Amino acid sequence: MNKWLLSMILFLSFTVVLFINLQNNSEVGNQFSTNLEDVTNEEMEAVILENPNIFPMRVALANRYFDEVDYSNALPHYMYVAENSDESEIKSFALAQIAWMVFESGNTEVATNYLNESLNINNNSLIAKSYLGIIYLQDPSTKNEGLELLENILSSNKLSKEDRELIERLLLRYEN
Repeated sequence: MNKWLLSMILFLSFTVVLFINLQNNSEVGNQFSTNLEDVTNEEMEAVILENPNIFPMRVALANRYFDEVDYSNALPHYMYVAENSDESEIKSFALAQIAWMVFESGNTEVATNYLNESLNINNNSLIAKSYLGIIYLQDPSTKNEGLELLENILSSNKLSKEDRELIERLLLRYEN
């Protein structure tokens, strides 16, 4: 399974849990908690249209589109979060996702700028560091920086076993 797909699934799970926990912290939320896995994209779009600043749901929906490589639908949601959220982790994540989409469209320089901004907002963002490390690995002039970034990520105790294995495989591939 692709590391990024896996990380998106993990982040989606995180946002679902975050959204449910936010709902559970209110009296009304305790009575009407919603599992986002049971909600369609169209239903999420309708809720977001009525409540544009419901950032966890917006990110969860954008992640669904991102996982489907439907970047034209993911991008507006990530952009909205990046421009409007005051939460550094969510904003940083949105910028990292935008960066990856830009990178996949062939614009490494702009992608790197987005990732640097993501890290300026949240210098602990593993996803931004991972994306930056992978981008750096692609260029011989920044390969060593990419290796160092990914090696530092491996020292994190926040990685899943699958993410750790994927990064280790990347490092093995590029260290030679």
